[in-house]
Amino acid sequence: MRPIRLTIKLLYIILAGALLCSCGGDDLEGTYYLSDEAREYMIDTTVTSFRMVDNHGLTDEFYLDGYIWYTLHHYFSEWGTEGDAFGETFGVAYMSSVNDYSFMFVLRANVGYTELDVEWNQRDRLTYNFKSGKVTYGVVPGIMFYDTMSVKGITYSNIIEIDYSGRVTEIDDNTPVKTYISGEKGLIKFIRKDNIVFERIE
Repeated sequence: MRPIRLTIKLLYIILAGALLCSCGGDDLEGTYYLSDEAREYMIDTTVTSFRMVDNHGLTDEFYLDGYIWYTLHHYFSEWGTEGDAFGETFGVAYMSSVNDYSFMFVLRANVGYTELDVEWNQRDRLTYNFKSGKVTYGVVPGIMFYDTMSVKGITYSNIIEIDYSGRVTEIDDNTPVKTYISGEKGLIKFIRKDNIVFERIE
């Protein structure tokens, strides 16, 4: 399973790089940074593992992927072949030890806007444009932003809620219907199709 994931991830990186090169043009210059709004969601990468418990009392541990996917977490990518344009990227990926979940969260600077990619289990990926406030790729969920949210008695800040409640039949069985992400701590809660709720515990 892991070699297949690695192959898919490497192909995605190559395709993303090729797309940026083809869109950049020869006259693109400068360094493009994440928007101030997007910076509020740069997850703390010093937290390399955390536990989540479901509503039946079963615990799963999530590990920050430091070997295959977004090993640098925060970097600048060169666009085009002239070396005159760079775009800022921040990315994290988590793997779980019990249920084999994989979760990816990426912020990417583009020319004039910033995008967010969220992906579960390499099945359902969405791309959200912070400037337009719209999903530009994938099944379109409801997306809400909150200042704070309490989970298991702990208050988290800068919350993103991704809600597929109205489009359950369009997502994979293992993609959560609702996902809650903290800009400080990352994944804090998700609700599966079978109504099993996972919540983060410190």
